[in-house]
Amino acid sequence: MWQTKGVSETDFEGSDLSENPDSLTLGEEEVRPWGPWWSLFWAFVVICVWQLSQLVVVSFLSFRQSGAEGVSQDGLAAFMETVLQDGDVVGLMSFVTAVIACVMILAIVKVRGTTLAQGLALRAPRKWWMWLLVFPTWFVGMLVIGFLVSPFQGDQAAADQANIATMVEGTHYLVLLLLGVSVGAPLFEEFLFRGLLHEGLRQSVIGPIGSGILTAAFFSLMHSQYQDPAAFLVLFLLGGLFTLVREVSGSLWISVAMHAIQNTMVTGMMFLAVHDYVPADKLPEDLRQIFESEEQPAAVAE
Repeated sequence: MWQTKGVSETDFEGSDLSENPDSLTLGEEEVRPWGPWWSLFWAFVVICVWQLSQLVVVSFLSFRQSGAEGVSQDGLAAFMETVLQDGDVVGLMSFVTAVIACVMILAIVKVRGTTLAQGLALRAPRKWWMWLLVFPTWFVGMLVIGFLVSPFQGDQAAADQANIATMVEGTHYLVLLLLGVSVGAPLFEEFLFRGLLHEGLRQSVIGPIGSGILTAAFFSLMHSQYQDPAAFLVLFLLGGLFTLVREVSGSLWISVAMHAIQNTMVTGMMFLAVHDYVPADKLPEDLRQIFESEEQPAAVAE
């Protein structure tokens, strides 16, 4: 059974340390007033609430468009197929539901009786100059990940890119899409995986490395919209990279910033490509294959 390193949760009861967890350290390691099972349970609850909020938003929009028929099973399925090709709606929906989930995570940590700095690593990095390394680290990391994953990419990778292209092409206001993918998604996913979940798991017997592997796996599995198995490997390695920079810097904000850069660059490149702002010969190979094809991009299935 997993236990918090050096001290159990009951050791805090009836002591001043339970009221001021900031004052307790074990060497360089900060000790949280909860363990891995607590983190796993609340991470599951947060994901359920997040998915429920998405269903509520989609049902509301579908009802406004089609009335009672819009909230039937067939009505919702048809509406989802249409909505997920509209980047404006996707961005707003993603942002709203991400805010709901983030507020819930913050409330959970505060109600538990610890600070956001200890509970989620929401603090400044150990050294100010670490901010200057965010973009170079992301760039080098993506080069390495691309090199490692490229041999495993199959035909389904093009289908995944085509689905994204369809959504981006349906975007009238790029800022709305970026609000969801570059602000909402990085905040929610980092608060959840590298914050709430990682903080409990890293102090169990599996340690920070084991926690990084598990949270990266959960992070990749959460993105079930992709068809290419190699996409999950990319996401797994990205999750590991985000965990690494969070551990080295001591700040969740660094991984949030890097996650935001990743989503912004992918979305921005796709937006420029679908609107012919980037010559076809300058595009990555997988994107070039899509835009040089005579076929229209496939519709988003999920």
